[in-house]
Amino acid sequence: MAYIIPIRAKSGSGRGPTILVVILDRDNLDRMREGDPFDLRTIAYGDHLPLDRPIRDLDIVIAYEEDVEPLLKFKETGDLAGLWRHLERGRRHRTGDVQPPTPLRRS
Repeated sequence: MAYIIPIRAKSGSGRGPTILVVILDRDNLDRMREGDPFDLRTIAYGDHLPLDRPIRDLDIVIAYEEDVEPLLKFKETGDLAGLWRHLERGRRHRTGDVQPPTPLRRS
């Protein structure tokens, strides 16, 4: 199962203003290894996402967790700062560390 958590970032945070956290579990990874992609249908989140804004205003964070219970507790209590700290506990790269996107080409 995948969990989707929309977050509204504070103004001036350098993110968002909407951040969509996608948390994948082992089953998702196993299926993707077998060629079964994960689909994120944003229409299902219309009540939580400002879909009238350009996509450049949307940050997507993809995480893998084996134990989602702590994440659900952060969400239930509204502790988004705690959720963010938990998700970033092992971060090695910062936003902007990755090369700019390039088109996929067949070789």
